[in-house]
Amino acid sequence: MVVAALMISASAMAQIPANIMDVLNKCDQKMDDPNGMIIDMTLKTKILVLSLNGTMRMYEKGDKSFCEVNIKALGKEMRTEQGFDGQQNWEFEAALSKKERDTLTITKTTKANKGEYNIDFDFEKMYKSAKMREKGLYYEIDFSDRIDAEAPKKMSVKIAKSNYNLREVTMSDKGPKVKLTITKITHGCSDKWFKLDMNRYKNAVIVRK
Repeated sequence: MVVAALMISASAMAQIPANIMDVLNKCDQKMDDPNGMIIDMTLKTKILVLSLNGTMRMYEKGDKSFCEVNIKALGKEMRTEQGFDGQQNWEFEAALSKKERDTLTITKTTKANKGEYNIDFDFEKMYKSAKMREKGLYYEIDFSDRIDAEAPKKMSVKIAKSNYNLREVTMSDKGPKVKLTITKITHGCSDKWFKLDMNRYKNAVIVRK
């Protein structure tokens, strides 16, 4: 599943009620720090009867990003990384066995590619409609009527009432269901994470596009 960042018309945005937009705008402000942010999450994916658990760490600063994902399933560990520095996008996939090789794909581009688990926090720009309820410590918002077919068919988020921090994102389509739970948010991060460090991928097969 690819979560796409999309531009929408004012008429489409107007379908989301004002009280929900108020909560989303406050959440947007909390999740946007000019000094950058580090967001730690747990990840759960369910595909039919198969469940995958892992961790995810996102580094965000302006348009630049870096993401690390580690998933364990069926006795194997799947490790991927993806970064964007404004001029190129890189995607790393660790080998699943000693017989395989790590792969690093570098693409010249001025727009970051969206990975399978990447989150775009502008949820109101991806869906035309939303419903909200208050449950315990959170606002729970369900989005529907997606603007683009590439966006997940269903998207739900939990936002803390106390400070408007994003707590949880659940995405589902015809097949897989992905739930991301934020465990820690760190404000401010080093620019080193947004530079391609070839030393991290010494044994990888390099593919350039």
